[in-house]
Amino acid sequence: MTSTLIAGPGEEPVALADAKAWCRIDTDDDDALVTALIAAARLEVESFTGRALITQSWRLSLECPPGPVVMLPVIPVSAITAATADGEDIAVTLQGDAALLPDEGYETLSIDYTAGYGAAADVPADLKQAVLMLVAYWYDNRDGLTSRPAGLEAALRGYRQVAV
Repeated sequence: MTSTLIAGPGEEPVALADAKAWCRIDTDDDDALVTALIAAARLEVESFTGRALITQSWRLSLECPPGPVVMLPVIPVSAITAATADGEDIAVTLQGDAALLPDEGYETLSIDYTAGYGAAADVPADLKQAVLMLVAYWYDNRDGLTSRPAGLEAALRGYRQVAV
């Protein structure tokens, strides 16, 4: 199974001005750094939760799909835009965050889909808060960009996908 980002988000879930206010930054000297930290924090939250915060286009490629129901790995899913099996276009129905195939027994399957909450205004407030927590933590701990602030995982736990 391979997930490929086709088109990333057109904006970040948190504006530069909001992140600077949260971090109590009064100058423009670190704008480039804070902007980079916002993007890195969004990616960290998305990676931990398996969710796209802002609308993005993804492609899932599978060899020998397991059956007629294919769970799409990046959620929430709003649309399936294309699907091919064994090199031919096929019909696929979206049900929740899963693709329903009318037939089985394909050797290869590729599904293009749209995932994310929508625009920045549509992202849940607690996920935006997690992005701000990371930006502030990384801004203050520039040597610890691989670590997370205390409480972040607990704040995101309810959004994390769990495999069963």
